Amino acid sequence: MSNLWLACIGLLIMAMGFLIWPLLKKRDVNIGTEEVDVKQNNVLIFRERLAELEHEKQQGRLDDKSYSALKIELEKSLLQDVSGQTVIHYQHQPATISQVVIIFSSALLLILVSVGIYAQLGASDKLATYLNLKEQGLTAQQPQMAQGKQTKKAPDFEQAIVMLKQRIADNPEDIDKYSLLANSYAALGRYTEMAGVYIDLAKQVGENHKDYAAIKGWYAQALFQSVEETFTPAVEAAMAEALALDKDESTVLILSGLQAYTQDNYSVAIQFWQQAKVKALPEQVNRFINPAINEASKKLGLPIEKVAISQAKIIINLSLAAEFKASVKDNDVIFVFARGVGGRMPLAAERLQVKDLPKQIILDDTKAAMPTAVLSSVEKVDIVARISKSGTPRAQKGDLFIEQLAVEVNKGRELNLVINQRQP
Repeated sequence: MSNLWLACIGLLIMAMGFLIWPLLKKRDVNIGTEEVDVKQNNVLIFRERLAELEHEKQQGRLDDKSYSALKIELEKSLLQDVSGQTVIHYQHQPATISQVVIIFSSALLLILVSVGIYAQLGASDKLATYLNLKEQGLTAQQPQMAQGKQTKKAPDFEQAIVMLKQRIADNPEDIDKYSLLANSYAALGRYTEMAGVYIDLAKQVGENHKDYAAIKGWYAQALFQSVEETFTPAVEAAMAEALALDKDESTVLILSGLQAYTQDNYSVAIQFWQQAKVKALPEQVNRFINPAINEASKKLGLPIEKVAISQAKIIINLSLAAEFKASVKDNDVIFVFARGVGGRMPLAAERLQVKDLPKQIILDDTKAAMPTAVLSSVEKVDIVARISKSGTPRAQKGDLFIEQLAVEVNKGRELNLVINQRQP
């Protein structure tokens, strides 16, 4: 932004220079005219010449004819010379103090008016936001937690949150900023605050807004994630509210299908997911809904549809180090998940128990918790496997874990991971 303002200041200075410089230069002032009358001199000269001619005639040096011709010529010359001459005089004078004050006051007024007009009609704040969000790796294209290709520099979501909160405080009607703020909270795993953003957004747009039901659906999804992806009564109430507003709200229908699937109600799950296709984005349908329907269909022994399957896949052969086997129980929960490099949002996850080890796990787009954040949306991920004493995926002191960083997702990698570290 400093470059923009420096450029504006430079242009204003140049413009003022073009306007002021000619006014400050010394000016030629007409201080009067002087008429130089040469008639008197010419008459005197005429008389002297005429006297000489008469003297020449008296001396017999000129005859009458020559005298007359010369006299006529002398009279013509007098008539030409007696017209006189006018001379105009100028003096160089600098601008006065009062003129300088007027000039610089006008220039200052012009600058202030220009800045005022730009403050009202310009877009410096939007440019600043764009530059900052571009640096953070954020976009406003998806209203949910969509993740693009990983950048070389990890996004500074904390900085983005501070900036976006300020933008919203300055202009609560800028709806795009709410979605970006929610994305930033999601990337940091702060789903409760993410849900709060959607509550604020719903209040801001009002019930008559075309996206009001969708916002309620995003709120339900954020609430679901804030309680460790559990269908609590509060989550179910939020889902019901969104569906009451729009029976085809895709986010909640996907959640409803997921809930039915976890309860082994595969046919119900398929019905929800089929209905979700009505308003779901093509990317959601291809990456999550169709593969999920096929998984449920397999459970029912039904034929499956051919769908475009992403090549993003990571195979993990997971085991537990021998020295830690005595410190765990068979029913201790293990969370295995992949997240974007430098991020905190799981793009694919698997849940199992210690008694299942050793076990081969496949992470791909079908293992996404949410259809808007999938493994194929990034080039590299960090892999974490954690035995959780608390039963939640968040790191707790004493948890056993292993992690592998910057694993490429499109190479069909097969990893041998041994849980052999303890969380300090």
